[in-house]
Amino acid sequence: MDKKLTQKKQLSPEYINNLSYTDFVGLVNQWNVLPGSYVSLTKWRHFADITSKSNILEVACTTGFSSRELAYMTGCKGVGFDISAPSVQQANENKKYYKKKINIKYIVSDGYKFSSKEKFSHVIVGAALRFFPDPQAMLNRLLGMLQDPGYILATEFYTTKDIPQKLIKEAQGVFGITPTTIAYKDVMKIYESLEVVYEDRNIPLKETDDEINFYTKSTIDRVCKLMKIKDETIYQTMFNRLKKIKEMSNALREYQGYNVVVLRRRKETFPNRFTELF
Repeated sequence: MDKKLTQKKQLSPEYINNLSYTDFVGLVNQWNVLPGSYVSLTKWRHFADITSKSNILEVACTTGFSSRELAYMTGCKGVGFDISAPSVQQANENKKYYKKKINIKYIVSDGYKFSSKEKFSHVIVGAALRFFPDPQAMLNRLLGMLQDPGYILATEFYTTKDIPQKLIKEAQGVFGITPTTIAYKDVMKIYESLEVVYEDRNIPLKETDDEINFYTKSTIDRVCKLMKIKDETIYQTMFNRLKKIKEMSNALREYQGYNVVVLRRRKETFPNRFTELF
């Protein structure tokens, strides 16, 4: 709570707008969900056989949605890491407030430096690999942290048609990274050494203005209540930035598909593939 009070004293429109994307997510406690949200988590749980005996790792966890909800559903234990300290702080706050009994530890770490003495049964990457400068190098590190057999859980965005350059540039300004601009086969290339245990491919629907406004208001109302923020200028600044993030994500949906995929590594076959793709 002391950290929240200190942060509250720092709040100004300039401070809010100058935060990195991930630190802003942490400030407002945006539940930065994977493509498909709870539906995708349910598929992972079922097709990757996540149980109370599983030990999961969530990569670039931000505020902890995927690992928190899977732990609540199954009783599994695990770790989540993110480079953003404000996001990890909120992940721990969310655990205490929403899911007190789960056994997930959230830590601040750079993905290229994260290490663990224990192996994991499942590694959750969601759509986060594309946030790393070298997705293949990051995936290779994660494969070394898996039990045998072990599972990679992904929900990758891919393009269904070319994204206009103007929109790409605008997205770079909003997110601080370039959105995925490659097609399905190119996205899936990095997983070629893994067995595809389950996959479906989906076309995201655009949200309506009313849906975006309701989501944004719900999130900003919550953070203002918890931090006792009554300044309308601060409220509106946070609201406007989160709404801009949501509108940009929504605009990209016209050009995107996403999959829900369970990939398995086991020593008998890795790093080869002996099954056809469909």
